[in-house]
Amino acid sequence: MNKYAKEFIDEKTLIKDKDKLEQFYIDNTEDLSFINNENLTLTATRLKVKDPVNSLVIIPGRGEIAHKFYEFFYTLYNLKIEAIVIFARGQAASSRILKDKNKCHIERFEDLAKDICFVLEKLNIDNYKLLAFSLGGLISLDIIKNMKRRPSKAALIAPYIWPYFNLPDYILKSFVFLAGTLPFVRTMYTPHGKEYKRLEFVGNHHAHSKARFENYHDYFAEHREIAIGGPTYHFVKEAMKKQLELINSDFEFDIDIYCQSAGKDKVVSTPKAKEFFLKHKNDKCPPRFEIIDNCFHDLINESDEYRIDALAKALEFLFD
Repeated sequence: MNKYAKEFIDEKTLIKDKDKLEQFYIDNTEDLSFINNENLTLTATRLKVKDPVNSLVIIPGRGEIAHKFYEFFYTLYNLKIEAIVIFARGQAASSRILKDKNKCHIERFEDLAKDICFVLEKLNIDNYKLLAFSLGGLISLDIIKNMKRRPSKAALIAPYIWPYFNLPDYILKSFVFLAGTLPFVRTMYTPHGKEYKRLEFVGNHHAHSKARFENYHDYFAEHREIAIGGPTYHFVKEAMKKQLELINSDFEFDIDIYCQSAGKDKVVSTPKAKEFFLKHKNDKCPPRFEIIDNCFHDLINESDEYRIDALAKALEFLFD
């Protein structure tokens, strides 16, 4: 067990000290907002730490909120690592793009990376360590490949390199690109999309931990204004365009990258992520890739047996 793992709490403690942890979150975080040149509000949540020894930027997954990290924040606080979670347009309390605020929509995928970099600039954050989840992993790869304000190291958890879908790639691409371009269809939910509705733990494919899963959805039930539903066709099309750009590009990694993919992921494709990172094994800085066996997609809300060791190793990679 590395030194970081010792500061993680287990599920039993989470259940026992839930009220204490909720109060910790209230007392030790602050919400920030910024207006960009498109008059959109971009938001972030900062974990305040007195005399921090390290700092961390977090790009969350699609539809995630700062409160989702409250247990992880407690660990970071005890490790004296300050953190900032940044939300691009359409996410959490940042400006939504459509009048129907439940729909997860973007016009250009590049806008998400630009939003993150805009907030980093406003906060005077330049040389930083990055931890990203799911969609945040795809945004991070866009930043690393195409932006000037890049991290010095990045740990990507279950990055959205390609969707998990039981269709041949050429059929999936053709369907998504056609639907994502057609007027009136482009802003419709995809077949699996709908307004946010509380998920049941039994049969879910996001996390094995009932306590963490239900805490997350309990909070959403009380804060519906920051809940978000499924993606639109155009959102998926734009994400796929970015994925194909990254997959087909001959760029090389020149910063240290560590990817953890989930062995039982049914949200994003772990085989595609493995293929992508192995393609870069001869880069100037070859990325490190690891599969967490039997883990579901949502590592932050996973059971102790998956989340503690994995997140501790991500922190060790970033800071040691």
